[in-house]
Amino acid sequence: MPPMRLSSGHRTGYHRRFGLLATAIHLPAALLARWDIPRVLPVPAPAIFAGNHRSMFDIVVGFRLFWNFRASMHIVVAKRYFDHWLMGRLLRAGGCIPMEAGRAALGGVKACLEALERGESVVIMPEGRVIPPSERPEGVGPPGAGIGILAARSAAPLALCAITGTDEVWPLGRRLPRLRFGRRPTVRVLVESLVPLEPGDRRDRERVAAAVMQGLAELLKPPEDSTPPEDSTPPEDSTPPEGSASSG
Repeated sequence: MPPMRLSSGHRTGYHRRFGLLATAIHLPAALLARWDIPRVLPVPAPAIFAGNHRSMFDIVVGFRLFWNFRASMHIVVAKRYFDHWLMGRLLRAGGCIPMEAGRAALGGVKACLEALERGESVVIMPEGRVIPPSERPEGVGPPGAGIGILAARSAAPLALCAITGTDEVWPLGRRLPRLRFGRRPTVRVLVESLVPLEPGDRRDRERVAAAVMQGLAELLKPPEDSTPPEDSTPPEDSTPPEGSASSG
């Protein structure tokens, strides 16, 4: 599977701001958690990355993960978070795209499509909100409208981001992440390309959304050996080899 390559967006102002935010959160993120993240992204840019949503810390994961590849990336975030005076400014500075629920998602979908047409990738959390454990017995909650509409209107490849451990770092209901002075929880991210769908299925919003959520549920199943690995974050000062780098 070809790895993600750099897109033309790496020269844009938002991409530099994305990098500044990612760099600023690097140390706090390292203090809050151990990291097990991929060294190669399995799809070419531009692409649509769909991830499960268990914590607000998932947004931090997006910045931390994709900046390792210097990827030109837009992270889709619920519009209500843009209303906060500080968080809204930071999200806009990092190129995040606001999206509402239901039919109102069309505005966010349009912004995603425009980014994809520019050669920039998009990260979207199909569930549209943080899903508590009681509502995800199979690992994921029900998808919102956004992923189905976006996938049906774009030919960009789809990839899955299965994220675990973030709800231990920043549990639902807490205003801030939990700082542990003992053993830090492990944030693990698995990224795989979604098996290409038949054209008819790709144009069917419900089918493509179901395929994405089923794929995420499979990736989120705990491995037989669940021993947390050592931190496998790619070195910050290393330059990925040609063809190994590139991202909502």
